[in-house]
Amino acid sequence: MTDTGRAPTPSPEIERQLAALGPRAIVVGLPSFNNAATVPAVGAAVRAGLAAHFPEVPAALVNVDAGSTDGTAELLADAGLPVALARHEAPLGERAAVPFHGIPGRDAALRLAFRAARRLDGRVLVLLEADVTSIGADWIERLVRPVLEEKADLVLPAYARQRYEGTMTNLLLAPLARALFGRRLRQPLGGACALSARLLDHVLAHPDLPSTGRDLIDLWVTGRAIADQFALREAWLGPRRVESRTRTTDLPTMAAQVLGALFTVMERYEPLWLGVTGSEPVPAIGEPVARGPAPTTVDVERMVGAFRRGVRDLVEIWEHVLAPETLGDVLSLDARDAGTYRFPDPLWARVAYDFALGHHYAVVHRDHLLRSLVPLYLGRTAAFVLATQAASGAQTEAALERVGAAFERQKPYLVERWS
Repeated sequence: MTDTGRAPTPSPEIERQLAALGPRAIVVGLPSFNNAATVPAVGAAVRAGLAAHFPEVPAALVNVDAGSTDGTAELLADAGLPVALARHEAPLGERAAVPFHGIPGRDAALRLAFRAARRLDGRVLVLLEADVTSIGADWIERLVRPVLEEKADLVLPAYARQRYEGTMTNLLLAPLARALFGRRLRQPLGGACALSARLLDHVLAHPDLPSTGRDLIDLWVTGRAIADQFALREAWLGPRRVESRTRTTDLPTMAAQVLGALFTVMERYEPLWLGVTGSEPVPAIGEPVARGPAPTTVDVERMVGAFRRGVRDLVEIWEHVLAPETLGDVLSLDARDAGTYRFPDPLWARVAYDFALGHHYAVVHRDHLLRSLVPLYLGRTAAFVLATQAASGAQTEAALERVGAAFERQKPYLVERWS
């Protein structure tokens, strides 16, 4: 396979496999990289979901592998499904990174999966993650049916979360995506999703289809689908459990990856978000799941301590990133007593927007900029925990709604300073 930019050209071998499969209305795309420990469970869930909910619909699994050396592809070949096995070349910079986190060349893997789905005349492409072991048969049904039967074009996931699980998404990524794109998405980077043939054709033919970058395609497709008025849905899928040796657990690295992708989409594709005002909820499939209680006590003092160390050690970077008024408000936060510590929603929104602007104008090295946000994020998370630890599930959701609303109200602050 060669990657020529907008969409990888399938190799003669994968073309032969796709031709042998013939038309398949449902295509399950599975990018992978050394996931032998988990793909048997994923393959079994896909097989069970298709058999239980779509027994008469022709389906196939397309595995797009980044060069696994642990037998991942061979295990999927034996999963009891019609399967096509493709390999793609990861960019040299990603292959050379030590350690590398995630799937090398994931953007190329997704573009190849898009192309393979259309070569199979797929009416729906379901993308899953090879290291998520909580995938169940019902996931397949809830992702596929809205596209096959309800004319949805993009189905994104909503997961059952414990109260303080996924705070980077809840307090930063989701509010930012809401303000930028005008939709209240619970999981803008949720991993699992489903795309219609109509949307696949649109993005594959689009001149702006990203050719490089991690997570850019996920965010770009979502922004493109919203901007071009495709039908979005969310599907409640239950818990999401990851068992991976390749994903990072290092918070600064995670922040650099996730926020770097979102800020890059903002930089490259301004028309997707600059003129958007307000937001709308996304229709959901399935019953919403209330946030469960935190399984263990959250160490608020540790998070507040990280914020204090940031104030001590990172002010010289923050002076370049944060507007003087924002920096002054941050430095005036009383973090001496974790029990009374607060971090107001409007201030947090301005902090996030100042970091987006700092990334846009490259005021400091971008990796340093992104990593320096972590103490501020931990400080905001600590404040959220303190404000909600005695609250009900509904009150916690209301608190998160106030965060999203603050990002919406503060968006003019970002737009006025962007250019």
